[in-house]
Parts: sequence; C-alpha cells; structure tokens
Amino acid sequence: MGRPWWAIPAASNACLFFLVLVAGCSGDISSNTSQPQNPETPAQNPPQTLSQTLPQTPSQRSTAAVRIMPLGDSITQSFSPLNSYRYYLWQVLVNQSYSVDFVGSMNGVANGPPGNPDFDMDHEGHAGWRADEILANIQVWATQASPDIVLLHIGTNDLCQGQSADSTVVDIGNIIDVLRMVNPKIQILLAQLIGQAPFANCGSPLLNAKLPTLVDDKNTARSPITLVDQYTGFDPSTMTFDGLHPNAIGDWRMADRWFEKLVPVLETILTDAHFRTSRCQCTPIMVAQA
Repeated sequence: MGRPWWAIPAASNACLFFLVLVAGCSGDISSNTSQPQNPETPAQNPPQTLSQTLPQTPSQRSTAAVRIMPLGDSITQSFSPLNSYRYYLWQVLVNQSYSVDFVGSMNGVANGPPGNPDFDMDHEGHAGWRADEILANIQVWATQASPDIVLLHIGTNDLCQGQSADSTVVDIGNIIDVLRMVNPKIQILLAQLIGQAPFANCGSPLLNAKLPTLVDDKNTARSPITLVDQYTGFDPSTMTFDGLHPNAIGDWRMADRWFEKLVPVLETILTDAHFRTSRCQCTPIMVAQA
C-alpha cells in the first residue's frame, strides 16, 4: 500500500493528537488487564489517502450490510479508555461507503467505556482467552451472530501460558473448521500476531511462521482464508502501552492492516449475485460522524 495511513498526517479538518507512551507490565502477562493511562487520540476522520486503495465502482455494490466478527483476546477487546482497532476500522469502512455490521456477544471494551463510542461496538474479543477456549465457544457465538467475515487474531495467551505453537495452530485450524460448519461460505482473515516487547514476547514469531502453511492447507475457493501480516513493522515500544497491548497508534495501525486485506473480500461479497438476493437490502446500523 505504500506508506501506511496511520503514519500520514491527517487532513486539515482532523484533530491533532499527542503521543503519550506509557511503559510497564505487571503480573501474569497472559491475563494482564492493566489499563492504559492518557491514551493517544488520533484524528477521528480517516485520512483521504485511503481512498486510493478503493475500487471506483461503489454503485455496483450491494447495500446489504456485511456481518463482520472481530474475534480474539484482549487485543481485540481492548481496555478503557482506548477504542480498540475496531473503532478505526469501522470508521474507515463506513466513511468509504461500505455497509458493515460488526457482530458478536461482546460490546465495547474492558474496564469501562471506550474513548469514542461512536461506532458499532459489537465483537467477540475475550481478554485472557486462549485459542482452545475460543474453540469451545465459537459454534454458539457464530450460530447466534451469523458472520459473513471473521477477523481472527488469537494465540498470544496460548504461548504465554506454556502451550506450544504447534498445538495452538491445531486449535486455530479447528476454529476455522467450526466456523465453516456454521457458514460454509464464511471468509476468514487470519492475523499473524502483533509484535511484542522482549520482556513480553512468549514466542509469537514461531507461531507466525507456521500460519502461512495453515492458510495454504485450509484455504478453499468456497471459504477463502486471507493471511494478514500484523507483525511486520509493529513496534511495541511506540505502539503498545505495556509491551503487549496496542495503544491508540497500535490500534490505528492494526486497522490499516485489516483494511488493506478486507477491502477485496468485501468487494467480492458485495458484488456477488447470491449475496444480493439472499440478504435484505439494509443500510448501515450507524452513520460515521463527519
């Protein structure tokens, strides 16, 4: 994509923000629920540079809302007063005229409200959870929410709690299988884990190295899997508040990586004739603020 949009100054009508980097990590890293202090507040309006990546035929898209399930652990859920990557991703999607509905049994962020509640806050992020715990519940969640797309970032707690990269890959593969049982045409964006500070790193590079093979093995034409590199270029010294969990800059960058891979998936779904006829013609559940 060239220079990522989180690193490009926002348009003139966007808010300025200050970077307040908060370091420190205490207790068991796998269940760390320490809250960020004085989080950064990037501009709410997505920079105009994002439109360069978008197709120029929005009129050909279905207006039905695509159901997207953000799925994972505390990196998906986030902590108050941060917004999570979900806020920045939702803002950018709706501002670029994509009709989306974030789904899941969870809402908001942990330990209080997000700094900016003006987005679809539904999700399936569970702080401290491992892939095997997600696996034990995903059939119920997916049946209730009926996602068309899943954004899956999972495995950090598995590694930090002493489980192997190999067993975690097996659990992730089984999550994919169960999602397909619920929706045989589901599309999955599988993330390589974000970078972590040396004192917080439980072995994510080893797991990340195994995920491309998993994607190759599991990928099908009917239910494609897209690998999303959330690791490369993620600097935990400036993009986390504790060496492990993203701060606002980290969340913004994660949203950029999701967006880059999500747009082609959305275009495929929204221009599919079967999707047009099988889903009611709905409008987005919220309207992004100008």
